[in-house]
Amino acid sequence: TVHTGELEWEDGTKVIGLPSGVEVKIVTEGVDDVSERVDKFVKFPPGYTEPLHIHDHLHSTLVIEGEMHVHGKILKPGDFVFGGPGEQHGPFHYPVGCTVFSCGRAKKMNQIHRNPEAKRDSDLTGGH
Repeated sequence: TVHTGELEWEDGTKVIGLPSGVEVKIVTEGVDDVSERVDKFVKFPPGYTEPLHIHDHLHSTLVIEGEMHVHGKILKPGDFVFGGPGEQHGPFHYPVGCTVFSCGRAKKMNQIHRNPEAKRDSDLTGGH
């Protein structure tokens, strides 16, 4: 059992690599070595734009508060979005701000968000 109200909000830049302004509450992380699942709340401030990015894993997001604008659709509380590994997605817009509950898989928290341009550059150079 986790009392999420007792968890502290953390800087999303440090935790998941998004541009400044985002806050994150990690609910669970790495509770088993098989799924490497990470559950978290993410709070986007009003006017925030989440850039185009890619994940190395399946992920899902449930809107809790506010609005998430996704490819011409406005998602509100109770709406859900998900994507598979390697799928580029975004940018996502949060004109009135938004809090989401997000689940994903990552060996390290800094692998949650990846800039597709950076991935492409490393693929070209053979780096990781």
